[in-house]
Amino acid sequence: MDLVGRVAEIWRYPVSSVGGERITRAELSAVGMEGDRQYGLIDTETGKPAAPERDHRWRKALHLEARSAEGDLPAIFFPNGQSCGLGEPKLNRLLSDYFGFAAGIAAYAHTGRVDFPLTHYRHQHFPAHLLTKTSLRHLAMLGNVETVDSRRFRPTFLIDLDTGNGFIEHEWIGRHLKLGSTNLIAQEETKRCGMTFISQPGVDEDPEVLRNILRHNKRNLGIYCSIEDPGTVQVGDEFFIEGAQRRVMHCPL
Repeated sequence: MDLVGRVAEIWRYPVSSVGGERITRAELSAVGMEGDRQYGLIDTETGKPAAPERDHRWRKALHLEARSAEGDLPAIFFPNGQSCGLGEPKLNRLLSDYFGFAAGIAAYAHTGRVDFPLTHYRHQHFPAHLLTKTSLRHLAMLGNVETVDSRRFRPTFLIDLDTGNGFIEHEWIGRHLKLGSTNLIAQEETKRCGMTFISQPGVDEDPEVLRNILRHNKRNLGIYCSIEDPGTVQVGDEFFIEGAQRRVMHCPL
């Protein structure tokens, strides 16, 4: 395999549709990062999961943050500085007050939680999502802006490549990748939606971000991966790609 770059950022999102946490080390199993996307926001009257990309009621979700906490449950942090653990009875009330309608937290079925309502992913879920600084620089150039924040795209790993230009990730589909002690397979490009231009702390709303992805890369940015061999990934770990492209069967997880 060829050494082509290094891991620049690692992100974990304990609660889907909510801001996540930047970490320095991650443990990955065949189903994804430990502690990542275990829970989701729901409308407690309908049971439907939050959809900030198409329902304006949920846009404020990205101004919340979910972070790991002591014990087995993360906590939600609100813009006013208040925080509340997912296991605290008052959380649904706080979320409902924040959004202005009945809102709460549910768990995904694979977590095995029986103390939360259950919800489902809105889109097909993959264990890992890779994005490069190269693509972000190219997108910034197309938008005539200095930088594009990686948080808009919620990657698991942001990679700093030694060479290359443009939206380079599409060249990796079907290849075997290696991060730290973890081996992955690049499965498909990541289709983008309205989540990319919604504002979040320190990031302004900008519809041109999605428009430029649509115009110049068929709505794709980054790639989804399956995990072939679980392991550990740390910031600074070397990133390898197999030299010869080899197509593999799509493996939804």
